[in-house]
Amino acid sequence: MRVRMPLAVVMAGLALAGCGTSADPNETKPVSATSVAVTTAVQATPSAHAAVQVGADSDGKDVSLAVGQGLIITLEANPTTGYAWELGGLDQNVVKQNGSPEYEQDPKPSGTVGVGGRSVANFVAVAAGSTRLSLQYKRAWEQGVEPAKSFTLNLTVH
Repeated sequence: MRVRMPLAVVMAGLALAGCGTSADPNETKPVSATSVAVTTAVQATPSAHAAVQVGADSDGKDVSLAVGQGLIITLEANPTTGYAWELGGLDQNVVKQNGSPEYEQDPKPSGTVGVGGRSVANFVAVAAGSTRLSLQYKRAWEQGVEPAKSFTLNLTVH
């Protein structure tokens, strides 16, 4: 049973991944952590580059990626405040956002509410070139208001 269950999970993920209905093959589709793991497991080769993982300490830095390499950005967030990290700028012909950011809540003591956590955004390098990735921590309904925080990376894909 131990061998069959992971195989069943992978097969179910592959079956679901193939169930797209979009007529546009270039359309970006939301991707769950499970489908990312399944896709990565299926596409991984011995020569594949590991995803680059960065956090708030990389703000404003230069990052180099290979075509096909992933980029994972993890930043502190607390959606109970109404704030969320939103994509401010990115040339998606060079680096494409892979789904929407996912939220990971910090462990909380029993009975507490409003505990923060982390927003995890996934990207993939799709073509050689350079682009600036900009994220803004703001409330979607507040128009014309400066973001509470911002995060940028200068990306070069080779």
